[in-house]
Amino acid sequence: MAAETPCSVLYNDIRSFGGLKHLEIARMLINGNSYAGSTLLDKCSTNRSYLTRYIVHREPDQCAPGIYNDLTVSTLNLAAAIGNKLGGGDRAYQEISEHYSGPAAQGMMSILADYDLDDRLYANALGRISSSDDHSPREKSTLFLMLFVATGALADPVQGVATVERFCDSKTGGHFGTTETTVGRGFVSGHELPRAVAPNLGLLRTHAGNSVDMQIHPLTRDPHGTVIGSLPKTSPCITDVGADASREHLRIWLEDGHWYAQGLESTNGTVLESGAGDGDIVIEPPRDQREPGKVYPPVEIENSDRLHLGLYTTFLVIVD
Repeated sequence: MAAETPCSVLYNDIRSFGGLKHLEIARMLINGNSYAGSTLLDKCSTNRSYLTRYIVHREPDQCAPGIYNDLTVSTLNLAAAIGNKLGGGDRAYQEISEHYSGPAAQGMMSILADYDLDDRLYANALGRISSSDDHSPREKSTLFLMLFVATGALADPVQGVATVERFCDSKTGGHFGTTETTVGRGFVSGHELPRAVAPNLGLLRTHAGNSVDMQIHPLTRDPHGTVIGSLPKTSPCITDVGADASREHLRIWLEDGHWYAQGLESTNGTVLESGAGDGDIVIEPPRDQREPGKVYPPVEIENSDRLHLGLYTTFLVIVD
């Protein structure tokens, strides 16, 4: 049994911060009306060792959605229970918000990284919740907790984010959209140049002052390509992006020996800065600058180009 799993991070945090016992948490999360869920609850209610091993420390491959209640409802119940333990009122929800957007979130992202799960996806969702103007402080506290609960219970940040998105769409009247900013590069017309047979390419995230991350994000040669965005639903993908990148912002793929990039109807657009000194090429303008009905075709990319996604995300294209 591993020292920690995403599930145990969930249970142990709610016990230490929210003052709830492991069995109380399990009864809120696990569906006692299902065969598997009722069996789990029956056994763990009389056997503390079973509770610890098979509920609290469940491995990611054992966290099937079918054993759980509706996790949005479970989160609302947990929020109410934790809020009562913290004294109730707005102050309690402020504490919940601060904790589940801060230390609890860091703990969850750390264990996701340990299991090679996409912790950046979790971080991007936190940023969406934090920057939203559509939700009250109390609603945000619930969304932070929901992201934590669903991700930990399912051991899957993709399903955790999807749970929050569904709740936003159906219950809060808000949305989980992209923060609108100005675009990072100007828009000028450009042209495409002939290329040699394409090498393997990767992307290197760059920052102000030309500092770069050490991690290279390889681009797949699979015809479906690589999607770049904050909350992509396909794989392979790159989620190392800033706050104004859309869920699915840009797609890059290899076709007939050439690499292409095309916008995915992003909010803030993408510009290619030519590494050959040929100026900037608009891959996709920001939403508010697009011509109605116009389709923006793929743009060819090559080694040493820079891709500017909105204002906060720049990738250097390199040979991998």
